[in-house]
Amino acid sequence: MSLMNISLNKTKGFTLFELMIVVAVIGIISAIAMPAYRSYIETANMTKVTANFEEAVRLARNTFAKDQTRVTIGLAASAPNDTEGWIAMFNRTGVLAPGGGPAYIKSDDTKDSGRGDMITGAVGVRWRPAKTGKKPKPARLEIWRPLYLSLIEQRARITTNDIEIKIQRSP
Repeated sequence: MSLMNISLNKTKGFTLFELMIVVAVIGIISAIAMPAYRSYIETANMTKVTANFEEAVRLARNTFAKDQTRVTIGLAASAPNDTEGWIAMFNRTGVLAPGGGPAYIKSDDTKDSGRGDMITGAVGVRWRPAKTGKKPKPARLEIWRPLYLSLIEQRARITTNDIEIKIQRSP
């Protein structure tokens, strides 16, 4: 019977000191891991915005080249001739911006808001038709990588014969 009393009186579990050590270790790991995880997420989001921008530039360049070939052999041009058409072409795969919403939006070329979306990371798109007259300009497509997180804003201007990528603003 004395053996039975000993086993009943013995308590099992963790002491307060052991629990405090565990909480302290978890706190230290969290303090180190959370900033690293946040940095990882921001880098991934900036990479996604850049990939969307570069994919749009590549697709636009190929579309202009294809259209030039079609016109040369006597076929009708098939490239979009408005901003909405280009956006629909770029959004064909349903890619989303890192902050949600469509990956490509209409740009009105204003420094404050119209060069893509700084909040969601959506790439700005603007079609400019050809101009005639004293200062003729060819039709061109402008694609803007927005100032998103720590990305530098870039503009790609694509015409039938040329592509120009220019840094616009730094964060």
